[in-house]
Amino acid sequence: PTMLAGEVFTPVGLKNDTEAIRDFYGAKGYVDTWVRPLKIPNTERGTIDLVYEIRDESKGASLIERIDIQGNTKTKDKVIRRELAVSPGEKFDMVRVKISKSRLEQMGFFEKVETDVEETDVANRKNLVIDVEEGTTGHVELGAGFSSIDSLFGFVGYREGNFDLFNPPYFRGGGQKLRLGATIGLRRKDYQISFTEPWFLGRQLALGIDLYHSELNYYSDLYDFTQTGARLSLTKALPFNLIGSISYTIENIGLNDVSDEAPLIIQQEPGNRLVSKVGTSLAYDTRNNATEPTRGQRTELITEIAGGPLGADADFFKWEIRSSWYFPGFFEGHFWEVVGRTGVVEPYDDTERVPLFDRYFLGGVHSLRGYKYRKVGPHQRGPDRQVTLEDGSVVTVQSNAEPVGGNTFFMGSVEYSIPIVERLRFALFYDIGNVYLDAYDFDFGNYLDNWGVGIRLNIPRLGPLRLDYGIPITTDENSGSSGRFQFSVGFRRDY
Repeated sequence: PTMLAGEVFTPVGLKNDTEAIRDFYGAKGYVDTWVRPLKIPNTERGTIDLVYEIRDESKGASLIERIDIQGNTKTKDKVIRRELAVSPGEKFDMVRVKISKSRLEQMGFFEKVETDVEETDVANRKNLVIDVEEGTTGHVELGAGFSSIDSLFGFVGYREGNFDLFNPPYFRGGGQKLRLGATIGLRRKDYQISFTEPWFLGRQLALGIDLYHSELNYYSDLYDFTQTGARLSLTKALPFNLIGSISYTIENIGLNDVSDEAPLIIQQEPGNRLVSKVGTSLAYDTRNNATEPTRGQRTELITEIAGGPLGADADFFKWEIRSSWYFPGFFEGHFWEVVGRTGVVEPYDDTERVPLFDRYFLGGVHSLRGYKYRKVGPHQRGPDRQVTLEDGSVVTVQSNAEPVGGNTFFMGSVEYSIPIVERLRFALFYDIGNVYLDAYDFDFGNYLDNWGVGIRLNIPRLGPLRLDYGIPITTDENSGSSGRFQFSVGFRRDY
């Protein structure tokens, strides 16, 4: 029990302690343990005595004879059984039965999951009955949106959370995940197919396959960007809250319609560049929710190596460290989010400089919110232009500075979030960071920072809507000092 002698009595504490005692016996296989708390008040001293009456009607610990699954008309039995934390022949651990029930509920396949204990003819052996009610797992996504990065866009897609590649014609029930999507807007076109097999080769090893094509013209007015590629990944949950992943990506990066006003470093980029790279990551994750966390942390080390024995047109090595921490705030429902990121990329072998789109850029809704998207970091000017005026005179016009990215970066962010009404929160934040031209060229005295306020609205299935207004504190010659709105809908891209 957590409420010890001399501490304040609360009904919630009594409920939790009663449950903890029941779990203590249930973990040992006593499936019919009955716990009743007795409250004996002492009015003279203003205290209350607690007596827990415990009775076991099972006459000893039990073992699991059989596990029966009912109600699954679409989902295969093996998809359910592999999520269970108990097996036939084992001790009837009621705590692990609870864990199993929670796992099944988190899969998103079922409207309801119930567990029951069934008597058998064998002494101290009982059956575990799992009754599920299947829900809808396929969803059509159709809509339109607007963000401060990519302007107006429309999207259409289909998402199936219980896909089965080998079960035609319905292709359901295998626990796989499939997503098809297309986004078309004023400044972008995206097409994507994603497939995940969470139990590859019968092991708890997630196989991911992604195919994608993007045409983006919001990076700059001086060029258009295209990206077509495929990614194959394997992800494994490891002991001690660790998650390991390895991936292989091959993609074609295109730089099209490059203006004569672009800096020389951009004009020298090849029209198309093939990139072949292997990536690894190791994450430590204790967050209470993967998409909208309020407690715990996720810290991740990411590495990538391109070219060399992998071939293609670019040779570089990249590493990053990303960390996000979540803490309770000053009052109920308030919480802190503290984020830190840093990374380095450097060329090797025949590559003299890192390709433009593998360098680092900061600024925008997911980094430094007081500055324009990708505008924080090294800039270069294009060639000067000769302009003839109406009177026939010729003047030299200097080109605007264009962001060209860097090989080193760091950023940090602190945000305090306050609930307003259900699904709506107010946020106060501070961001700091910068991008440096050369690898390992950290200069923490040279930084940009901003503060701001924001609104978070949780939209079911679509994710949180984020509206931020960032106000620069420190500026440089390439950044303005006025405040800036940043807007997005959906879960954060970084994690």
